[in-house]
Amino acid sequence: MVPYSCNRCGHCKRLAPEYEKAASLLSSHDPPITLAKIDLSDKVNSEIATKFKIQILRSGGNAIQEYKGPREADGLVAYLKKQAGPSSAEIKSREDSANLIDEKRLFVAGVFPVFSGQSFQNFSIVAEKLRADYDFGHTLDAKLLPHGGPVDKPTLRLLKPFDELFADFQEFQVDQLEKFIEEASIPTVTIFGKNEENRRFVEKFFYSPNTLSRDFDAFKSKYHEVASGYERKEISFLLGDTETDVGVLKVVVHSFSNFST
Repeated sequence: MVPYSCNRCGHCKRLAPEYEKAASLLSSHDPPITLAKIDLSDKVNSEIATKFKIQILRSGGNAIQEYKGPREADGLVAYLKKQAGPSSAEIKSREDSANLIDEKRLFVAGVFPVFSGQSFQNFSIVAEKLRADYDFGHTLDAKLLPHGGPVDKPTLRLLKPFDELFADFQEFQVDQLEKFIEEASIPTVTIFGKNEENRRFVEKFFYSPNTLSRDFDAFKSKYHEVASGYERKEISFLLGDTETDVGVLKVVVHSFSNFST
Protein backbone atom coordinates (compact mmCIF):
# COMPACT_ATOMS: atom_id res chain seq x y z
CA MET A 1 0.00 0.00 0.00
CA VAL A 2 1.41 3.39 -0.99
CA PRO A 3 -0.01 6.73 0.23
CA TYR A 4 1.32 9.74 -1.61
CA SER A 5 2.06 12.59 0.75
CA CYS A 6 2.69 16.09 -0.54
CA ASN A 7 3.41 17.32 3.01
CA ARG A 8 1.32 20.42 2.30
CA CYS A 9 -2.38 19.55 2.16
CA GLY A 10 -4.42 18.96 5.30
CA HIS A 11 -5.29 15.37 4.42
CA CYS A 12 -1.63 14.35 4.18
CA LYS A 13 -0.61 16.17 7.35
CA ARG A 14 -3.38 14.45 9.32
CA LEU A 15 -2.62 11.04 7.82
CA ALA A 16 1.16 11.09 8.35
CA PRO A 17 1.35 10.29 12.12
CA GLU A 18 -1.48 7.75 11.91
CA TYR A 19 0.24 6.07 9.00
CA GLU A 20 3.55 5.84 10.86
CA LYS A 21 1.79 4.27 13.84
CA ALA A 22 -0.03 1.76 11.64
CA ALA A 23 3.22 0.82 9.87
CA SER A 24 4.81 0.08 13.22
CA LEU A 25 1.88 -2.08 14.36
CA LEU A 26 1.78 -4.02 11.09
CA SER A 27 5.53 -4.68 10.96
CA SER A 28 5.08 -7.84 13.07
CA HIS A 29 2.07 -9.18 11.13
CA ASP A 30 2.38 -12.66 9.60
CA PRO A 31 2.55 -12.53 6.62
CA PRO A 32 4.22 -9.09 6.58
CA ILE A 33 2.13 -6.11 5.49
CA THR A 34 4.36 -3.35 4.14
CA LEU A 35 3.38 0.31 4.16
CA ALA A 36 5.37 2.79 2.07
CA LYS A 37 5.10 6.49 1.31
CA ILE A 38 6.34 8.84 -1.38
CA ASP A 39 6.84 12.60 -1.07
CA LEU A 40 4.93 14.35 -3.85
CA SER A 41 6.61 17.67 -3.14
CA ASP A 42 9.61 16.14 -4.91
CA LYS A 43 9.06 16.52 -8.67
CA VAL A 44 10.98 13.30 -9.27
CA ASN A 45 7.94 11.41 -7.93
CA SER A 46 5.25 13.17 -10.00
CA GLU A 47 5.05 10.43 -12.65
CA ILE A 48 4.57 7.73 -10.00
CA ALA A 49 1.85 9.83 -8.35
CA THR A 50 -0.30 9.97 -11.49
CA LYS A 51 0.00 6.21 -11.88
CA PHE A 52 -0.72 4.94 -8.37
CA LYS A 53 -2.20 7.63 -6.06
CA ILE A 54 -3.22 5.78 -2.83
CA GLN A 55 -3.55 2.06 -3.52
CA ILE A 56 -3.13 -1.46 -2.19
CA LEU A 57 -0.58 -3.52 -4.10
CA ARG A 58 -0.72 -7.34 -4.08
CA SER A 59 1.16 -10.12 -5.89
CA GLY A 60 4.28 -8.07 -6.44
CA GLY A 61 2.27 -5.09 -7.68
CA ASN A 62 0.35 -7.08 -10.32
CA ALA A 63 -2.94 -6.72 -8.42
CA ILE A 64 -3.80 -3.10 -7.62
CA GLN A 65 -6.78 -1.65 -5.73
CA GLU A 66 -7.61 1.91 -4.75
CA TYR A 67 -7.58 2.48 -1.00
CA LYS A 68 -10.86 3.84 0.36
CA GLY A 69 -10.56 2.76 3.97
CA PRO A 70 -10.02 4.48 7.34
CA ARG A 71 -7.40 7.19 7.85
CA GLU A 72 -6.58 6.58 11.52
CA ALA A 73 -4.05 4.02 12.81
CA ASP A 74 -6.41 1.48 14.39
CA GLY A 75 -8.71 1.58 11.37
CA LEU A 76 -5.78 1.20 8.97
CA VAL A 77 -4.48 -1.83 10.88
CA ALA A 78 -7.87 -3.57 11.08
CA TYR A 79 -8.60 -2.86 7.41
CA LEU A 80 -5.26 -4.13 6.12
CA LYS A 81 -5.28 -7.26 8.29
CA LYS A 82 -8.66 -8.10 6.83
CA GLN A 83 -7.43 -7.40 3.29
CA ALA A 84 -4.49 -9.75 3.87
CA GLY A 85 -6.88 -12.68 4.39
CA PRO A 86 -9.10 -14.49 1.86
CA SER A 87 -11.35 -12.30 -0.31
CA SER A 88 -14.40 -14.38 0.65
CA ALA A 89 -14.92 -16.33 3.90
CA GLU A 90 -16.78 -19.62 4.04
CA ILE A 91 -19.96 -19.60 6.14
CA LYS A 92 -20.44 -23.11 7.59
CA SER A 93 -22.63 -22.35 10.60
CA ARG A 94 -24.92 -19.76 12.12
CA GLU A 95 -22.04 -18.77 14.35
CA ASP A 96 -19.93 -18.03 11.26
CA SER A 97 -22.81 -16.01 9.85
CA ALA A 98 -23.20 -13.98 13.04
CA ASN A 99 -19.45 -13.29 13.24
CA LEU A 100 -19.07 -12.25 9.60
CA ILE A 101 -22.29 -10.39 8.84
CA ASP A 102 -22.96 -7.02 10.42
CA GLU A 103 -26.55 -6.11 9.59
CA LYS A 104 -25.60 -2.42 9.64
CA ARG A 105 -23.25 -2.95 6.71
CA LEU A 106 -23.42 -4.32 3.17
CA PHE A 107 -22.48 -7.97 2.77
CA VAL A 108 -22.18 -9.98 -0.45
CA ALA A 109 -22.92 -13.69 -0.06
CA GLY A 110 -22.56 -16.40 -2.69
CA VAL A 111 -24.75 -19.50 -2.30
CA PHE A 112 -23.52 -22.57 -4.22
CA PRO A 113 -24.29 -26.31 -4.41
CA VAL A 114 -20.49 -26.91 -4.55
CA PHE A 115 -17.49 -24.60 -4.31
CA SER A 116 -16.35 -25.25 -7.85
CA GLY A 117 -17.43 -24.58 -11.43
CA GLN A 118 -17.65 -21.39 -13.50
CA SER A 119 -20.19 -19.63 -11.26
CA PHE A 120 -18.04 -20.03 -8.15
CA GLN A 121 -14.91 -19.08 -10.09
CA ASN A 122 -16.52 -15.86 -11.37
CA PHE A 123 -17.81 -15.04 -7.88
CA SER A 124 -14.26 -15.45 -6.56
CA ILE A 125 -12.90 -13.13 -9.26
CA VAL A 126 -15.41 -10.43 -8.33
CA ALA A 127 -14.75 -10.90 -4.60
CA GLU A 128 -11.04 -10.36 -5.15
CA LYS A 129 -11.63 -7.33 -7.36
CA LEU A 130 -14.13 -5.60 -5.04
CA ARG A 131 -12.82 -6.76 -1.67
CA ALA A 132 -11.69 -3.24 -0.77
CA ASP A 133 -15.28 -1.99 -0.99
CA TYR A 134 -17.43 -4.92 0.18
CA ASP A 135 -17.34 -7.86 2.59
CA PHE A 136 -17.78 -11.25 0.87
CA GLY A 137 -18.76 -14.72 2.08
CA HIS A 138 -19.82 -18.00 0.49
CA THR A 139 -21.94 -20.87 1.75
CA LEU A 140 -23.60 -24.14 0.73
CA ASP A 141 -26.75 -23.34 2.72
CA ALA A 142 -28.79 -20.15 2.17
CA LYS A 143 -30.62 -20.79 5.45
CA LEU A 144 -27.47 -19.72 7.30
CA LEU A 145 -27.93 -16.16 5.99
CA PRO A 146 -30.07 -13.73 8.02
CA HIS A 147 -32.42 -12.78 5.16
CA GLY A 148 -33.97 -14.53 2.19
CA GLY A 149 -35.07 -18.10 1.63
CA PRO A 150 -33.49 -21.23 0.13
CA VAL A 151 -32.30 -21.30 -3.48
CA ASP A 152 -31.98 -24.13 -6.01
CA LYS A 153 -29.05 -22.80 -8.07
CA PRO A 154 -26.00 -20.54 -7.63
CA THR A 155 -27.17 -17.22 -6.23
CA LEU A 156 -25.49 -13.99 -5.22
CA ARG A 157 -27.36 -12.50 -2.27
CA LEU A 158 -26.62 -8.87 -1.39
CA LEU A 159 -27.53 -8.19 2.24
CA LYS A 160 -28.31 -4.54 2.92
CA PRO A 161 -29.02 -2.33 5.96
CA PHE A 162 -31.70 -0.43 4.00
CA ASP A 163 -34.67 -0.80 1.65
CA GLU A 164 -35.67 -4.47 1.07
CA LEU A 165 -32.73 -5.82 3.18
CA PHE A 166 -31.61 -8.32 0.54
CA ALA A 167 -31.50 -8.74 -3.23
CA ASP A 168 -30.76 -11.92 -5.19
CA PHE A 169 -28.97 -12.22 -8.52
CA GLN A 170 -28.32 -15.38 -10.53
CA GLU A 171 -26.39 -14.25 -13.61
CA PHE A 172 -22.78 -15.17 -12.94
CA GLN A 173 -20.87 -13.35 -15.66
CA VAL A 174 -18.16 -11.23 -14.02
CA ASP A 175 -19.26 -7.90 -15.52
CA GLN A 176 -22.92 -8.58 -14.68
CA LEU A 177 -22.08 -9.45 -11.09
CA GLU A 178 -20.07 -6.24 -10.69
CA LYS A 179 -22.83 -4.14 -12.22
CA PHE A 180 -25.49 -5.68 -9.98
CA ILE A 181 -23.45 -5.18 -6.80
CA GLU A 182 -22.63 -1.55 -7.62
CA GLU A 183 -26.22 -0.65 -8.54
CA ALA A 184 -28.04 -2.62 -5.81
CA SER A 185 -25.76 -1.29 -3.07
CA ILE A 186 -27.06 2.28 -3.39
CA PRO A 187 -30.09 3.15 -1.19
CA THR A 188 -33.23 4.52 -2.83
CA VAL A 189 -32.54 7.69 -0.84
CA THR A 190 -29.00 8.40 0.36
CA ILE A 191 -28.74 10.52 3.52
CA PHE A 192 -25.97 13.12 3.38
CA GLY A 193 -25.31 13.78 7.05
CA LYS A 194 -22.89 13.13 9.91
CA ASN A 195 -23.54 9.39 10.19
CA GLU A 196 -20.28 7.61 9.25
CA GLU A 197 -22.26 4.52 8.16
CA ASN A 198 -23.60 6.53 5.22
CA ARG A 199 -20.17 7.69 4.06
CA ARG A 200 -19.69 4.84 1.56
CA PHE A 201 -23.03 5.66 -0.09
CA VAL A 202 -22.46 9.43 -0.20
CA GLU A 203 -19.02 8.93 -1.78
CA LYS A 204 -20.64 7.33 -4.84
CA PHE A 205 -22.05 10.76 -5.72
CA PHE A 206 -18.70 12.56 -5.62
CA TYR A 207 -15.60 12.63 -7.78
CA SER A 208 -12.59 13.41 -5.61
CA PRO A 209 -9.96 14.91 -7.93
CA ASN A 210 -6.28 14.59 -7.29
CA THR A 211 -5.12 18.03 -8.39
CA LEU A 212 -1.64 16.61 -9.00
CA SER A 213 -3.01 14.01 -11.41
CA ARG A 214 -2.88 14.61 -15.14
CA ASP A 215 -6.31 13.06 -15.67
CA PHE A 216 -8.12 15.82 -13.76
CA ASP A 217 -8.08 18.31 -16.66
CA ALA A 218 -9.43 15.61 -18.97
CA PHE A 219 -12.19 14.82 -16.47
CA LYS A 220 -13.05 18.51 -16.02
CA SER A 221 -13.36 18.92 -19.79
CA LYS A 222 -15.61 15.87 -20.12
CA TYR A 223 -17.67 16.98 -17.12
CA HIS A 224 -18.25 20.39 -18.73
CA GLU A 225 -19.20 18.69 -21.99
CA VAL A 226 -21.88 16.59 -20.26
CA ALA A 227 -23.18 19.59 -18.29
CA SER A 228 -23.53 21.62 -21.48
CA GLY A 229 -26.02 19.07 -22.77
CA TYR A 230 -28.61 20.03 -20.15
CA GLU A 231 -30.78 23.08 -19.73
CA ARG A 232 -29.91 24.82 -16.46
CA LYS A 233 -33.53 24.64 -15.32
CA GLU A 234 -33.35 20.83 -15.58
CA ILE A 235 -30.21 20.09 -13.62
CA SER A 236 -27.20 22.00 -12.30
CA PHE A 237 -23.64 20.67 -12.06
CA LEU A 238 -21.08 21.31 -9.33
CA LEU A 239 -17.37 20.51 -9.33
CA GLY A 240 -15.44 21.30 -6.17
CA ASP A 241 -12.21 20.60 -4.34
CA THR A 242 -13.04 18.89 -1.04
CA GLU A 243 -9.84 20.25 0.50
CA THR A 244 -10.44 23.95 -0.18
CA ASP A 245 -14.23 23.81 -0.15
CA VAL A 246 -14.58 21.82 3.05
CA GLY A 247 -16.41 24.75 4.69
CA VAL A 248 -19.13 24.64 2.07
CA LEU A 249 -19.57 20.89 2.56
CA LYS A 250 -19.88 21.41 6.33
CA VAL A 251 -22.70 23.89 5.74
CA VAL A 252 -24.51 21.36 3.55
CA VAL A 253 -24.08 18.57 6.10
CA HIS A 254 -25.24 20.87 8.91
CA SER A 255 -28.31 21.87 6.90
CA PHE A 256 -29.27 18.27 6.24
CA SER A 257 -28.65 17.18 9.84
CA ASN A 258 -31.10 19.84 11.02
CA PHE A 259 -33.69 19.08 8.33
CA SER A 260 -37.04 17.69 9.48
CA THR A 261 -40.33 16.83 7.75
